[in-house]
Amino acid sequence: MERFRLLLISILSLFIVFLGIPLEGDAKFPDGKVINYVALGDSLAAGKPPYPSEENGNGYPEYIAERFEQSNYDISLSNHGENGHTTADVLTDLEDEDIQKDIKEADILTIDIGANDLLAHFFVGDLAGLQSASTTAVDNIDKILSEIRNLNEDVDIYVMGYYNAIEPYERYRDLEYKILPLLQHFNDSIKEVTESADAVFVPTFKVIAKDYDTYLPHADVHLSEEGYQAVAKEFWKKMTPRKYGEYGE
Repeated sequence: MERFRLLLISILSLFIVFLGIPLEGDAKFPDGKVINYVALGDSLAAGKPPYPSEENGNGYPEYIAERFEQSNYDISLSNHGENGHTTADVLTDLEDEDIQKDIKEADILTIDIGANDLLAHFFVGDLAGLQSASTTAVDNIDKILSEIRNLNEDVDIYVMGYYNAIEPYERYRDLEYKILPLLQHFNDSIKEVTESADAVFVPTFKVIAKDYDTYLPHADVHLSEEGYQAVAKEFWKKMTPRKYGEYGE
């Protein structure tokens, strides 16, 4: 009988895990404690939709916050993503006292930045400038992560890698054989400085490549709603408490 009882408990536990029902101890914080989540970045964080839509909607940070809520976490999102932001813009943002305050109080921080540093060169076919801009952007990302760590050494930082945003542009596809190696190198470099800052790199290239028609439906670098949800899921895989341990003490 005792053996049967233990077997039943094991089966029920596995069933709960597969359903995604939060178990006691999954949460990092005691009941009533709010997780402070700060998002930094460009239009992907800000939720800019693809053409012809103009008004920002939900970016991936909102869908990440939604996943926390669905897992019974109390979460407060401060989204500082801005359309058109470059790495230099984020460095300037980090001088803002309100943003500094949010980071100091943050438990989780996500960031995607660097694409706009490169796109200005890409759209005019300046491949040499693209390589130079990539190097500068990575150096700035390194500085950004260092500054975040100076403000809050305990915050969990997640840095997004970029997907192939030129796939929807038919007129640029003949350049993909030149551009994609540069993008891969850019992502590899972001990953390197991310891990040096004791942060987590979140790749998105493969997941978006699985369904360009759904995630990048127009000749636009910005994702559809489904695309932002897919990116949020990639972040969530890295954040899942059951995989990475409890969220704090």
